[in-house]
Amino acid sequence: MPKAATKSVSASKPQPYLEVRLTAVRAALGEHKIDALLLTHPGDLAYLSDFSGEDSVGVLTQDSFTLVTDFRYTEQAAIECPWLGVKLREGKMSEALCEVLRSLKAKRVGFESGFTTYATVHTLIAALDEAATKAREKFRPAFVPLDNVMVGLRKIKDAHEIAILRQSVKVAEAAFTTLKSLIRPGQTENHLAGQLVFELRSRGASDSSFPVIIAAGANSSLPHYRPQNVKVANNSPLLIDWGALYNGYCSDLTRTLAVGKASAKFKEIYGIVLEAQLAALDFLRPGVTTFDADAVARDHITQAGYGEQFGHSLGHGIGRDIHEQPSLRKTGTSEPLEAGMVVTVEPGIYLPGVGGVRIEDDVLITETGCEILSSLSKKLKDNTI
Repeated sequence: MPKAATKSVSASKPQPYLEVRLTAVRAALGEHKIDALLLTHPGDLAYLSDFSGEDSVGVLTQDSFTLVTDFRYTEQAAIECPWLGVKLREGKMSEALCEVLRSLKAKRVGFESGFTTYATVHTLIAALDEAATKAREKFRPAFVPLDNVMVGLRKIKDAHEIAILRQSVKVAEAAFTTLKSLIRPGQTENHLAGQLVFELRSRGASDSSFPVIIAAGANSSLPHYRPQNVKVANNSPLLIDWGALYNGYCSDLTRTLAVGKASAKFKEIYGIVLEAQLAALDFLRPGVTTFDADAVARDHITQAGYGEQFGHSLGHGIGRDIHEQPSLRKTGTSEPLEAGMVVTVEPGIYLPGVGGVRIEDDVLITETGCEILSSLSKKLKDNTI
């Protein structure tokens, strides 16, 4: 079996914003007495290095950072993160990681239990055991599952991230504005979804930040519907949920349109959802708990008689992943919001067989309140085609 090769890259320093993040992670590793951290989640690896390739793993210690990758990403790594040490693998990832950990003599190896699979850890332990047996050594590091160390650090966005998120929102809004002007009855959901992705990419997005949702008519009652060859009909709702993946960061927006004349029921639930969202937005600030934020919108919808028709959370964090912490929800663990968090606020009402309404904006928690990063109108008259 061919062994992994080591490639040296030109020495340089990471960008200042990366140095700050690395310092924070290393402090956390010190608290947990971790010698080396496996970065198996692409979002975590990118957050600490700006490396955007796939099928790669980072190994971080107090004084080193090694990227374990393969030939496909050698040039990319040299461009995106020339300051990293790079271990090229030609065989299995577990064998290359084994070599790195043995060279580091790491006794306690941490991994994010929410992202690193059992198979990854199991095969790595087996590779280390085999190597130790062959070398007649007793070196077998302990593997320590960590509970959201990286997730916790990534909840608070720094100035560099916030600037990119602002641009991601702008790209998403510009794409939607163009799409909105092109919508006509008779077009299919699939056609509009493809057009929206085109508009996103033509404005600099690398892709949509998640599969675009275009839900026509009664399909709009399905919160995570996927577009089909269903035609947009006159005098019916059209729900559009989309976002831009821009420079590695995700935006996430929803607008519900009235195509033609809106029914009385649509107008009713649209007004309730908009009021609930505005109430939640007015409430958001540091110190407010995720439970309380959710309750503000949920209570309004419940009092209007539609509590059973709002079954998902009020919102979630966004960043390099489309769903990050914190989660604005009525279950799970509650926590206070902090300045620097960027969250979605997206209440909805869904009536099976009739249709649904969801209105979603991206929001930055500030020192004194919150800033709505998105600016598209939410008035029904401005969302009628």
